[in-house]
Parts: sequence; structure tokens; C-alpha cells
Amino acid sequence: MDYINSLREALIQEGYGKRYQKLCLEYAYTLLNNQLPVIFDKKHLSLLMGVEPSTLGYYIFNSDNFYQEYKIPKLNGDFRTLSAPSFNLKSIQRWILDNILYRYEINNNANGFVLGKSIKDNAEPHIGKEVVINLDVKDFFPSINFERIFYLFYSSGYTKEISYTFTKLLTYNEVLPQGSPASPHLANIICNKLDKRLSGLASKINANYTRYADDITFSGEVSIVKYIKTLRSIIESEGFSINEGKLRIQKQNSMQEVTGLIVNNGVKVKRKYKKQLEQHIYYCKRYGVYSHLERTGATNKSYFKEYLYGMASYIKMIEPETGEHFLRDLDKINWDY
Repeated sequence: MDYINSLREALIQEGYGKRYQKLCLEYAYTLLNNQLPVIFDKKHLSLLMGVEPSTLGYYIFNSDNFYQEYKIPKLNGDFRTLSAPSFNLKSIQRWILDNILYRYEINNNANGFVLGKSIKDNAEPHIGKEVVINLDVKDFFPSINFERIFYLFYSSGYTKEISYTFTKLLTYNEVLPQGSPASPHLANIICNKLDKRLSGLASKINANYTRYADDITFSGEVSIVKYIKTLRSIIESEGFSINEGKLRIQKQNSMQEVTGLIVNNGVKVKRKYKKQLEQHIYYCKRYGVYSHLERTGATNKSYFKEYLYGMASYIKMIEPETGEHFLRDLDKINWDY
């Protein structure tokens, strides 16, 4: 109420009419009620960001020119396109993330790119279930288009001008770019309704539901398999589609996997991953780091030490005791660089 009272006084002092005062106060009240900062226009936004209005305007109307695309190979041989914004545009997007997007609520079942959550949190609800169903959302980020993002801000109470401004600054070629610091959290906000509907379905069929970015998991009794058609229907009605080639139904008598972790009996890292680190450590101790790299044909592998410590730290996050054991073994290696 302090802000509303201060705004009212400022509008009176500036000599604005009662109708205009009422519009401004109602606008501000709606945003504050939604836990969002009040922003009246682009000039106001530029002042809050600490950016010249002309500079901000230039980025708004030329945002697509400030991206560089990279092709990242996937395990299946395909490529993932990363669209990385320039340093200055990234700073602007970071401001929107910190000051606007983090004010929105995220569903409790969303675990990807959520502060304080990890893939372990995403896997734990599915431990020891009769069946685990994995679904992958096809073209997750590109499915979130300009219109959906604009409507998010506009329905929250922002003007068309500010909603358009935010949307232009956060999209590339009119879709959500995979590479912007704001995209993962914005995707989680857009998926709020999807998460609520899938959570509701899970409650009705006595199942557990989690989502890690584009990775959707249901688990429970074998009978939940008959609801896959309903799952697909909900996902499609929310503007997404399933990658049919990645649909998996995993029963207890086979390895049950959730976001790369095994959940048959507790949450564990794949044995193959641990075995790989084990072998690296063994050969580094026996032959030396450089000799091991030469033997494996990886003489050009940069940051090999950091790479192995990263593997051990990942294991420690999932299996603390096992990870500590690997870290102690790595400390015993004679790192001659």
C-alpha cells in the first residue's frame, strides 16, 4: 500500500486527471497483487534496467541479430541447436529473469532448472515402482512461441507494450531460444498449467509425476500404463507433442531409469558410468596421466583432470559415499600438469 499511496500522491502533484489516476492505480495494484514489479512503459523499464532508452529500443527491434547458433551433437547422432545471445542481450535477459520471471510460481513437480532441485529430486519419487513411464516432449523450447510468452505477461497485468517488449527480448525467430539464461525458467512458467493437469491425473490414478524440462515421468502400479493415451491428449492440448521414439515403459524386472539415473532400488548412477571413471583412475595411476591419454587416443582432451573430478562430483551428488571414494582416489593420482 505504501507504493500505491506514493503513486497516488505523485500523480496528483503532476496534475493528472482523476480518470488517468484511476487507470494507473488499478494497473499498479494488479501487478503488485501478482507479486510483480510495476512497469508503465519502455522508458520506465530502461530506467529500472539502467539502460539508455535508445539502446533498449535497438535491442527490442533488432533482437534476432544478436544471436549466434551452435550445433551440439546428441548421443543419437542428431544435433541440438543452441542459440546464444550476445553479452549485452544476455545481461538484459538476466535482468528480466532476476526481477520478473523469478516472481512467478513454479509447480512443485517441475525439477529441471529450479533453484535447489536436481535430477536426484526428479528421480526419487519413482523409486521401487511396478512401472516407470518416460515421455519426451518433442522440440520443447521451439514449441513455446511468441504468442504464448506474450499472453503470459499480458494476462499477468502488464500492458501490451511491456508484454511485447519482454517477449521480443526473450525470443529468437519468434520462439524460445535454447541458450538464453531466461529460457529454462520461462519454460517452467509456461508449463505451469501442463504440470497442474498432469499432477491432477497422477493423483486420480495413484501415480507419481515429475517433469525435468522436456522429460516427463509417471510411475506407479502397472495399471497406469492404460492412461498413456490420456497423457498424450493432455500434453497435446497444452501445445506440445510427444517424441514417440523415446516413449519407454519400464517394469520392475528390467532397469528402470529416470533422467539417466537408476531407480529400481534407491537412486543410483549407472554402473557403466562408474566403471568408466574407475578405469580412468586405474590407468592414470598405473601408466601416468599422459600415457593413459596417449593409449586412449585422447591426447587433445583439454581439462582432463577437471573432467574426471566432475564425474566424481556428479556421482557424489547422487551417491555421497561412492562419490567420496572416487574423489579420494583422484587425489592420489600424480597430476603432472
